Amino acid sequence: MSQSIEAEPKPRVRSATKRATKGARWNNAVSGSDEQYELKRQAVIAEASKAFGRHGSQNVSLDEIANALNVTKPALYYYFKSKQELIYECHELAMKIGDQVLKDAIASESTGYERITAFMRNYITHLTDQMGAPAILHDFSAMTPADRKKITARRRKFDLQLRNIIEEGIRDGSIAPCDARLAVFWFMGAISSIPQWYHADGGLTGDQVGEVFIRFLADGIRPQAAYPTIS
Repeated sequence: MSQSIEAEPKPRVRSATKRATKGARWNNAVSGSDEQYELKRQAVIAEASKAFGRHGSQNVSLDEIANALNVTKPALYYYFKSKQELIYECHELAMKIGDQVLKDAIASESTGYERITAFMRNYITHLTDQMGAPAILHDFSAMTPADRKKITARRRKFDLQLRNIIEEGIRDGSIAPCDARLAVFWFMGAISSIPQWYHADGGLTGDQVGEVFIRFLADGIRPQAAYPTIS
């Protein structure tokens, strides 16, 4: 059901903690106009992430996103000034998910290996379930130079955090000695490739993909002494 928008836009509420939920749609019942505004804004980001991920941002119009949400195109401009801004927010959503999942993994696990596998498992599940494995993670060209710079800086910080965990795992013995930088490039490259083949309505769930990737990771970096010797 389409919803008309107010004549004057309300101030934007940029929440660092709210995340779009799977299947979010325009007519969610929420209390308070500010909360309703933010929930609808997050619904647009989630739907755009899925559409951009499936078809590429250059091949998806705002009209198509509006149709998927069953709203008018002017309603989208109530929440976003341009398609470029929306693309940036899709990248931001992916980064926020990654930051939170990594934070949770560090807090809940004790060894480097456990933290890396907890991160991989939950990050893959979030990306595939909430965002439809967005290929937009590869698309920097559609953002403004300023937005591209911000996302690049965030990715570098995120990459360094993952390297630190690998190095911690090497020190605590849960990960075999390796080049932490290349290890992160390897498994994050594998995760980043998911949009090229994953479909939410296919034969595998995000959880299943995560478990398979973790088994590949274990065979690659766990100490060989952890496995029985085959005579």
